[in-house]
Amino acid sequence: MANTKISQLSNIGNTTGDGVFVPVVDTLDTTQSASGTTKKADLESVVNASGYEFTGGFAAKTDQGGGVYGYAGNAGVQYTSANAAAGNYERFGLDGTVQVATDAPYWTIPTPNTAVTGFGLFAGDHLPAGKDTTLIDFTSTPWAGSTMSGNDVADAGSIALDGLKVGDYVQVRFDYNIIPQVQNTVVDTGLWWANRNASNVITGEFFLQGGTTFFGQGTVGVSRLQRVTMSGFIASQEDINAIALPAIKADNQVIIQPLTMLVSITK
Repeated sequence: MANTKISQLSNIGNTTGDGVFVPVVDTLDTTQSASGTTKKADLESVVNASGYEFTGGFAAKTDQGGGVYGYAGNAGVQYTSANAAAGNYERFGLDGTVQVATDAPYWTIPTPNTAVTGFGLFAGDHLPAGKDTTLIDFTSTPWAGSTMSGNDVADAGSIALDGLKVGDYVQVRFDYNIIPQVQNTVVDTGLWWANRNASNVITGEFFLQGGTTFFGQGTVGVSRLQRVTMSGFIASQEDINAIALPAIKADNQVIIQPLTMLVSITK
């Protein structure tokens, strides 16, 4: 299938002579696995195996009337000098009420799905294969057992990985404004990931580094947009049951205004 065009894939059945057949094994069909036969996939099952969701539903988002991208003024999360001295992380929890207020579709064509509650801006229309529930959980409070330094056990929500499979690839882009308070500040952005067993007990947690940014002279008090991508892989059942949220760590005081999060799953 090297160099196969999407237009060719759409011609399943080769009705015009340039299409291709795409055989796949349906692992849920026990008759196929027993007989060794395969069945042909349609275009939707080939193209839409992976998926994504997008949200602005962070609990710390004050400008809810500004939509998914909005954030007014300098209000934000204060990462203090005490946090910096202690080497603490700041994790960014979610909120169901903020999610509904911010995740309003801003386009008209194609007609948007406005049933965004509990899903995100795209209302679950682009979920990956295996997901029949939300990809982003806005309401649960699963962080009470976290030992993250600087941890706020009241944090709500998580990326929701249930329904995924071992071998799936998770990519998260965290968009936020940062206002440095001290020049020559280094900020690490990543994903705080906590594996859990079948009883939802955290068995291990760590910071998945996404990027490091240096803010030198002339940056104090200046708001800058950061769009940092981090990733992880599903290697076990404890990964599938994991909880995860964006987090930062800095060596000086900064103000963070969380904006949006894009969660993508690649099969």
